[in-house]
Amino acid sequence: MESVIKLDNTIEFQVALAKNGDKDAFARIIRQHKESMYRVAKSILNIEEDVEDAVSEAILKAYIAIDSLKSNSMFKTWIIRIVINESNNLLRKRKKIITLDNVYMDNEGIEDKHKDICLYEAINSLDEELRVTTILFYFDDMSYRDIASILDIREGTVKSRLNRSRKKLYLLLKEE
Repeated sequence: MESVIKLDNTIEFQVALAKNGDKDAFARIIRQHKESMYRVAKSILNIEEDVEDAVSEAILKAYIAIDSLKSNSMFKTWIIRIVINESNNLLRKRKKIITLDNVYMDNEGIEDKHKDICLYEAINSLDEELRVTTILFYFDDMSYRDIASILDIREGTVKSRLNRSRKKLYLLLKEE
């Protein structure tokens, strides 16, 4: 009986249910990954409304295409890739409309567990490729392999980006 209960809580089982049309299972999976999705979108987009739009659009696309997910255990990697794509699409659209430098919006209504403003400012000052890699590794505890899969790069590239990111963050934070 206990093994059945444990099986019901696995991501693989929840994804299987979602693939079979269980909307509640899909909602549970999304709730489980919403912080990761938000952090990744926020690392690419600065405007809160854009972050919400990118995450919402990613959720909708994931719901529609859940059957295309080949390995149920890879759901997080898959959904994060969709969030990155949607964030980049929205960023490209926004750049066509208007260019604003250093726009900063408060995260009203969102409790952020990581309140070290200096660290966030330093991370946000990194190039996008370093910023996204850093967020995925340190805030979402993703492995080199998963990050490489999401970003469609080699594991060695992930390691070198993290190394460059650490060096830049060290210099930025050392100045403060």
